[in-house]
Amino acid sequence: MSTQQNKELVARQFDEMWNGDKWDALEEMFASDYVNHDPYNGDQGRGPESFKTRVQAYRAVLADFDLRIVRQLAEGDLVSTYWSLRGTHAGEIEGTAPTGRSVSFEGQLMSRIDDGRFVEEWVNWDTLGFLREIGALSS
Repeated sequence: MSTQQNKELVARQFDEMWNGDKWDALEEMFASDYVNHDPYNGDQGRGPESFKTRVQAYRAVLADFDLRIVRQLAEGDLVSTYWSLRGTHAGEIEGTAPTGRSVSFEGQLMSRIDDGRFVEEWVNWDTLGFLREIGALSS
């Protein structure tokens, strides 16, 4: 796939799965041994279902989920996506009950794509800022 097609695949992941909660293309888009690396969430398992479980967990914490691509760079089989997320704290996390607070934070995703499928991703996001916004941590 071209670097443009790889960037479009990431955009499709954001639109359909993160924002749309649509899972028809899960097996088509993710390799059977897909793995995600997130310092906040340790061992998440492998494969498409592990991705779906993670997305649904975040969506359960944030209502009005709105994940947007700010900027993308691609080279070879890698796509770097700088993103922003807005939502309303509507689910328990870190022992903090839903506050109804509007939150926004940013992060970066590095996706490795092979033959039109996600095989590995690394995410780094403002976890500390998010937890402070919902009152799970003091300033």
